[in-house]
Amino acid sequence: MQLAFVTALTHAVVPLFAQETAPAEAAQNPGGGPFSLVMMVFFVLIALYLLFILPAKSRDKQAQKLIDSIKINDKVLTTSGIIGTVYSMDKQAGEIVLRVDESNNVKMRFAISSIYFVYNKEAAEKNKDDAKDKEKDKGAKK
Repeated sequence: MQLAFVTALTHAVVPLFAQETAPAEAAQNPGGGPFSLVMMVFFVLIALYLLFILPAKSRDKQAQKLIDSIKINDKVLTTSGIIGTVYSMDKQAGEIVLRVDESNNVKMRFAISSIYFVYNKEAAEKNKDDAKDKEKDKGAKK
């Protein structure tokens, strides 16, 4: 019984590892030629672009849109988790001053790029409109 099983297994596995003899021309050009190499590099570059560069551009556009929407007296959240009200800002220098404590008039200076979220009514309404548009687009695609 065991011998029959081993024999059957051997007959099933050995052909998987067997290699056929290649014609003479395939032995001379094993990679399929320079054209296949160029195509492979081309597809890898397209994949890298789609996976890394395109999403980064999208994030940069969103960050710039957020920075452009900041106004004096907007309530903002920084990347470090500090919530404050915009007291002043200098977009040329890339600095923003936040009032973090109203009672003691405590102000802190940050880089504009450290702003993570803006709490203002206009942005909230715009986000709601964008969400409605996305829902409409999803409904239209179905």
